[in-house]
Amino acid sequence: MLLDNVYYIMSSNINIILVNTSHPGNIGSTARAMKTMGLQDLILVEPKIFPSDIANAKAVGCVDVLDNAKVTMSLDHALCDSNLVIGFSARSRKSNIPSLSMEQLMFLLNKHKQDTVSIVFGNEQSGLSNDELQLCNYLVSIPTHQSYASLNLASAVQIFSYEYFKASNITPTITSTKKLSNHSTKLVLIKKFLSIMEDLKIITEKNKNSLTQNIHIIFNKTDLSENEVNLYLGILSKIQKALKK
Repeated sequence: MLLDNVYYIMSSNINIILVNTSHPGNIGSTARAMKTMGLQDLILVEPKIFPSDIANAKAVGCVDVLDNAKVTMSLDHALCDSNLVIGFSARSRKSNIPSLSMEQLMFLLNKHKQDTVSIVFGNEQSGLSNDELQLCNYLVSIPTHQSYASLNLASAVQIFSYEYFKASNITPTITSTKKLSNHSTKLVLIKKFLSIMEDLKIITEKNKNSLTQNIHIIFNKTDLSENEVNLYLGILSKIQKALKK
């Protein structure tokens, strides 16, 4: 039970990322959904229209979230400092990306309050593409009634934000002692691994897409620390040099 007259601090490790948002009203409503639940960091990837008076009007007193929002040209760039990436999708996917329930997600986030976490929402019509989901560590779907399964974008953000606010202020924190590698460092490791696979002719034109996707999924669902990634990078660099001799 949440207590009245208690001051709740803003969460500083959670980024809400909207990808290719079509309507500026959804951006403004997202800002309001975030701030009411103590979230302040918004990243917009290739928004169709931003900044916008419509977004400001929908934000209703939360324009500061919009003023401080970062705008990037790619999801990959938006995730560069992230340690943990969670993709939200309304559609069932034929992929090996690990799925979490909302309860499981809250438990995970409660363990990683010292890590930078990105919560990613796709375009209103098409959601996240398979390539965008490939960058995620986990996938979450919000259950809905079968009569109409499509949630409004800002509503989906509101549901996540409320669940996180509730879990953060009620559930005891079980902090992980392991500092996860960030997205950009892990991506260097993945690319080096794929490069060696190409040198060994494991990757061919025929299987390149499927193998590349599977390697991304395997590494993304592994909680690697910065030290572990650096160790693997060192090993792979020596293997690569040996292959070139």
